[in-house]
Amino acid sequence: QEILLGIGGVRLLRKLGISPSVFHMNEGHAAFLTLELMREKIAAGQSFGEARNNTTRECIFTTHTPVEAGHDRFTPDLMNYVMPKMQSALRIKPKELMALGRVHPEAESEPFCMTVLALKCSRAANGVSELHGQVSREMWHELYATGSVEQVPIGHITNGVHLPGWVKGTQRRWLKRKLGPDSEKDINSADYWRRIADATVTSDEELWAMRYTLRRELIEFARRRLLIQGRQMAPEDFIAFDSLLNSDALTIGFARRFATYKRAPLIFDRFDDVVRLVKDSVRPIQFIFAGKAHPRDDEGKRYIQRINHLSKYSELKGHLVFIENYDIHVARQMISGCDVWLNNPRRPLEASGTSGQKCGAHGCLNLSILDGWWREGYDGTNGFAIGEDSHPASIEEQDRQDAANLYKMLTEQVIPEFFDRDANGVPRQWIQRVRRAMATLVPKFNTWRMVQEYTQKYYVPR
Repeated sequence: QEILLGIGGVRLLRKLGISPSVFHMNEGHAAFLTLELMREKIAAGQSFGEARNNTTRECIFTTHTPVEAGHDRFTPDLMNYVMPKMQSALRIKPKELMALGRVHPEAESEPFCMTVLALKCSRAANGVSELHGQVSREMWHELYATGSVEQVPIGHITNGVHLPGWVKGTQRRWLKRKLGPDSEKDINSADYWRRIADATVTSDEELWAMRYTLRRELIEFARRRLLIQGRQMAPEDFIAFDSLLNSDALTIGFARRFATYKRAPLIFDRFDDVVRLVKDSVRPIQFIFAGKAHPRDDEGKRYIQRINHLSKYSELKGHLVFIENYDIHVARQMISGCDVWLNNPRRPLEASGTSGQKCGAHGCLNLSILDGWWREGYDGTNGFAIGEDSHPASIEEQDRQDAANLYKMLTEQVIPEFFDRDANGVPRQWIQRVRRAMATLVPKFNTWRMVQEYTQKYYVPR
């Protein structure tokens, strides 16, 4: 597939008459496109050295993977089997081709790494958040002849989300009523979100009513989906429709790919404590989970099985649900309707993360480890941070500390603020966080800003 994507991709563009001025590789999967670009130039009369230099000027590379094992590597035998025609067209020896994908060009036992090829044949490279840029510089320091890690030429541009595609219809209509029917064209601008967060434009009562509407819609959606799922359950396991979830409860959501490092069931490491929280009739909380695991990720599948089991056969029944068949529609319902978006990856393995970036436009607050984008987004007033801006070396200690810090933040700050209501039933401090999230996060962590940054830094550098 790497040959099809990289080499085939360039040839398809040529057939379509498309001549990009920049080839932007996301991850190493398409890195063979650099070989095809070199082949074209050599066929036009350039030497290999000239072709490589000119190809490098055309390419930039974005890495998304902070784990060594996540970078594709191929043995010399496999490369010699599948690439003889390309090697011949490049007019180089097999060992010279292998050297393009090796950190140590002369190490004959070192496999061919697609990321190394992309880094060697690009004029610029970046990670997808500030912390991920640091991790990437450390990971690939050996590839570059630099004295310090900070001199490694890998920068960062933090990911963003496409707001028009993620803002739910109910919320879009509400925003138009507040800012005018033609206001949506400015949805990516800082001024747009400053206005909607301005107390003279939107009162606390209006924001709180908006949040209640979105939460209620999520609860109704979840009940319908769980009613369908319940048809496959035994009668004694079925949960009565009207006792499933609570429209007035603090609703905590977790929906994403169930990769092991994302630690979906971390909150349930303190199971008895969580049971006490959901059983509190004065300050009730509830959890909605959704997501899918990679077909070959057995541990991720076990996470789903555990949460699904807890939702049906434990004291959390009725207060914890797992929505099956996760897709964009489910995601849009959850990011809009949840009050809190839970994110507890094992730092620093979350290169960026984007699910939490979709929440702010709906007034949903992030509760997250300071990893990926949230390390840059969090300012102390626009959501909640789990733990400090650091992590222990031991995985076991990290899991223990993070579970403790998550429970501490939940019980000492999140729950009290949500249920601290005035005489009108409005949680003023909570709404202030919602305003700050809208004003500070939404206009920064979107694709409009991201593409502008790529253009200014890499596509058309000044």
